[in-house]
Amino acid sequence: MIRAVFFDAGATLVHPSPPVEEIYARELAADGAVFTREELDAALTRAWEEVHAETAADRYGGVRGEAAFWQAFLNRVRGSLDGGVVSGDCFARLARHFRSPSAWALYPDVLDTLDALERRSLPLAIVSNWDSHLPALLDALDLSRRFRSVAVSAIEETGKPEAEIFRRVCARLDVPPNACLHVGDSRREDYEGARSAGLHALLLDRQGKHTDVEHRIESLMEIPENLTRF
Repeated sequence: MIRAVFFDAGATLVHPSPPVEEIYARELAADGAVFTREELDAALTRAWEEVHAETAADRYGGVRGEAAFWQAFLNRVRGSLDGGVVSGDCFARLARHFRSPSAWALYPDVLDTLDALERRSLPLAIVSNWDSHLPALLDALDLSRRFRSVAVSAIEETGKPEAEIFRRVCARLDVPPNACLHVGDSRREDYEGARSAGLHALLLDRQGKHTDVEHRIESLMEIPENLTRF
């Protein structure tokens, strides 16, 4: 029986609005970079693939090294476009934008799903690979009060798909892993990571890309009806 439900944050509960690509295109062009939209998309994809190849504990530079991490990330993107580096002004504008709650939105299925799970008296938690600004964003979006625990990789200094971050949250809620369900959009970090840690998992597959996965949903609203599967 499921006694607690964990959620990923990015691309599960919240998403950037306008899209990340639109903001990068605007600010990098203003910084003098020359590129096509296709080149920018490819540069961002490569940069994120390189980031995700690192262990979660090493991403974002930890609480004290986040500025340097994001500066290096942006320079990696800019270097792929035209061999340049981002200016201090460009970095400051991007940092200011993405730290603003107005740059983020909830998916339309979030609040109704949380309400449905709360009516079942299930404790909820967030397990996210994110930098240390996530708790402030959740506060601004009025989401923090919904969750008994928020575990952020940059703060915990461990992250998905490693088992440790999942097990810490289980311990904080005093619920064994085999009674917890984790929901997220990443096959490796959320679905496989949670299962390897002894939790049950649902892969959130909003675009229907992973039809071979047994335990998958296309909307968070499917979570309540899936609780009895585990």
